Formats: sequence, C-alpha cells, structure tokens
Amino acid sequence: MLGAMRRLIGIGLCGAGLAGCADVQAPPAGSDAVTASDQPQEPEPTAILYPLPSPPPAVLGSLAPRVYIRRAPSLSSAEIGALHLGSIVELASDEPAGYSGCRGGWLAVKPSGYVCQDETVTRDVATHPVLKLLARYAGDFEAPAPYRWVESKQAPLYRVVPTPQQQRQSEPGLADYLARLERARSGGRALPAAFADIDLAATPASVGPPSFLTNGARSPLDALLAPNDSRPRKSVVSARSTVAVLAEFFAHERSYWLTSDLLVIPKDKVAPKTPSAFAGVRLGTRVRLPLAFIRRDDAPKLRVAAAGPVVTASLGPKERAELEPTGRSFPRSSYVELTGKSLTRNGRRYLETRDDGLYLEDDARVAVVAEEPPRGFELAGGEKWIDVSIFRGTLVAYEGRRAVFASLISPGAMGYQRDADGSFAKYTTPTGTFRLEWKHRSTTMSPDPERPSYSLAEVPWTQFFHMPFALHATYWHDRFGEPKSGGCINLSVADAKWLFDWTEPRLPPGWHSVRSGGESGPGTWVRVR
Repeated sequence: MLGAMRRLIGIGLCGAGLAGCADVQAPPAGSDAVTASDQPQEPEPTAILYPLPSPPPAVLGSLAPRVYIRRAPSLSSAEIGALHLGSIVELASDEPAGYSGCRGGWLAVKPSGYVCQDETVTRDVATHPVLKLLARYAGDFEAPAPYRWVESKQAPLYRVVPTPQQQRQSEPGLADYLARLERARSGGRALPAAFADIDLAATPASVGPPSFLTNGARSPLDALLAPNDSRPRKSVVSARSTVAVLAEFFAHERSYWLTSDLLVIPKDKVAPKTPSAFAGVRLGTRVRLPLAFIRRDDAPKLRVAAAGPVVTASLGPKERAELEPTGRSFPRSSYVELTGKSLTRNGRRYLETRDDGLYLEDDARVAVVAEEPPRGFELAGGEKWIDVSIFRGTLVAYEGRRAVFASLISPGAMGYQRDADGSFAKYTTPTGTFRLEWKHRSTTMSPDPERPSYSLAEVPWTQFFHMPFALHATYWHDRFGEPKSGGCINLSVADAKWLFDWTEPRLPPGWHSVRSGGESGPGTWVRVR
C-alpha cells in the first residue's frame, strides 16, 4: 500500500514538471526507506526580465497665439514654423542649444527647429493651469470647421463676465438697446438693419459661465498675456470683424460667447456666420472629367425634342434637333459629368451630360472643368500640383497628370483687372505659377492689409502661395464659383481642409504652421490662370 502511494507521488511530481522527476522510482517491495529522490524537488530559479518603462518625452506647450519655430537657435534666424494657443510639441533635447536673443535659452523641437523658452511657452505641460484650460477649450482641428464664428456689431470684448454696472460703463446706450432687443424677441418692432442678422435666441439660464470665470474672475490667459491691464473691457471689436467662439453661456440676465482666446463677448451684439456645406468632388473611376459645376443659380435641364436647325460645335454635321426644357434644373453648387460633346443653336452652346442624355447651356451659370496639362514648370514623377482658373472659378488638384479632385473657388472680386502700369489691381488674384510658401491650420487675416479696418479671426486651412495671397477656407459666404475675395482664393471649409491635408509640406506633429523649404521640402505647385 505504501509503495503504491509512493508511485503516485512520483507520477504527480512528473506531471507537475519538476526537475529530476524522470529519475524517481518506487523503492523495492517491503522497504520503508525514503530516498533523496522521493523528496519534492525545488524548481530551479528563473529570471523573468521586464523592460523598464521609458520616461515620458520632454515636451513644450504654447501659451500664445503664435510662437515661432526658427531654423537655428537665434532670434535672427528664419521662421520655419509656428505653434498656436495650446500647442504641445516634443523636444529633441532637454538642454538649451544657445541663448542668442533669448534669455531662457533656445530649445530644439522635433522634427527640427528651435523655440525660445520665454513666458509664451511652458515645460509644465501636465499641470500648468492655463495650458489645461486651453486643452479643454480648444478648436477641433479634426473637423473642417474647427470653431464657430460670429461677426461683430461693434461688440465689446471683456476680460471678465461683466456685472450690470460694468456693462453700462462699457456700452453706451445699453439700456435702450436691451429694451429694443426684448421687443424684437417678442415679435414687436425689428431691430435696426445693422443688427438684423443677430441671433435673438437667449441662452438657457441653466447654462452658466465656465468655472474659471465665476465670481468676477478674470480670464487667466489674458492675465498671463497682459498682466498690467486689468480693466474689465479689453477692447471693442470693429464692425465686420469676426471672432472665433467655442461655447455660449448665460450670466447677469444676458447671453455671452466664450472666444477662442478665453475672453467674453455679448451674444446680442454679434451675428453668427455659418460656413457653407458645399464640397467639391474626388475624382477617380466613379467620377471623372470633364464635368460642370453649377454656380450662381440653378441651371435648366434640357433634352432633345424635335428636328430643327442645330449644328454641332465639336462633332461636325449631326442630325437636326431642337432642345426643350424638362421643367427640372441642376441645383446651384451641384455638378454633372459631361460627355465632351456639344451642340450649338442660334449662337448658343449646349453641353451633353452623362445624365440620361440631358443637355446644359454653357452660360455664366456653368463652370466647366476639363483636364489641363502642366505648363511652365517641371514635375517630378507623380508630383502634386494645383490648377486654378479665375475665369471659371474652379480648382483641380493633380498627381502628375491624373486629376484627383475638383471644386469651385472664389477668386479676387476684380477678376483680371490691371492698373495702368500693368500691375495687378486691388482685389485681384495674381496669375502665374507659384509654390506654397506657408501653411497655417488657422490664422487671423485682413481682407485689406494696407488698411486693416477689420479682421477675420482664425481663418482655417490657410496656404500662402504668393504672399499675401493664399488658398484658404471661407466661413463668411457661400458664393463659390463667383469672384468674391480681396485677392485670395476662397474655398469651402471642407475643400480647404482636404487640400491642406493633401498638399506639401505636411504639418509636423504638434505644429500649427509650417514653412516650405529646407528640411520641410518644397511646397506644392499652384498655377493660377
């Protein structure tokens, strides 16, 4: 009985995989001796090595609207990029690379360049109170429209949530204005024309101000950037200027917007600017050129009706036919593919579409897009380039000779006008071939830099191709395909973001802006004609 138990013990040890179990044997029958091999064997020591966690990378946070990244550690060195409010970029080294023009020292950032370590930046990324606020209240640059925007009606910009007394001191005639506002909300007499487009809806009283602005507290970002000016009102935003806003709230019987730089502006003295939902079209096997965008107004759909005096413009003699309206239209801002064939009748040209044989009159409502070869510049194999037609109000993006994207744009309001000396007139877009110079995820612009009477805040997806002219998103109009701009090339927010993400150079991680050239590489070609 005892021998059987010993054999079971031996089998159990082998099943457990213990060292030496192959040598375990039962003692001879009738023996009560316990040998050394009968004792449980200690397992051999085993070392399991786990890699030590890497320390978190050294980073730098931006506390200012624009902090430049320079090519070399010197104030005289060229800017190659920039950070924005709340930007966080990884450092290439913990130690300053020099102190030329920067008391705190120049810190190398990834993938290249240097930032001056001054009061506009912080190494305390995890706990700095202002940087934590900027992380919470920030634009969403994953979306085509990173912010919401409002247009000022001479609105005051406050550092605090103003008390009723501070409002009266800062806004002359406020009591009368608020009374008229209440009458308009109740269906009475409308507000003056200058205020006709404001949002009359009051914010629910349950939506209070952000916690960092309660009890009369001053915006901590403004206190950091302007420590010596504690007046409740920071400024008055000039009429027609826009402000980027993040959230609305209610306080002291009035509605307010929180701006992108954590200031306060009354909701009843600004008008919302809603970006157009228009977007261009990706080209490929499903959609191909030629095509036509409908601009300005809807365009009637026409069809062949009966025999008549028709002569083809591109195919030579063809059967005689009349065209008649179908009673339907191609909507403004839509597109339709074309066959490349056309008819003329009474001096007018009609384009054959791929839409069940329907025709479209080639008039001012139609912007035709056809493939264009690169001219005036050399392309590397498959290199990206952009073709802009001022006359048609169109943009086509190419990879080599393959068109990949097409859309409507708005060029300068004065078209091709030139001054007496042959130079480009005001509000015109320069023609020629250029490379992109600067790319900004957003930047504040003035339509007339020579006389900046008003400004447009945080214009997203801005790409300068011939300073100060840029391709950029436009949130203040939806008349794409028509001349509307001060000279820049206006795109919808969706189109501008697609183009920004597609062009070169790409934006390094954490950067808000990048300049072409050097380690960033050349900018994408832009041809304007």
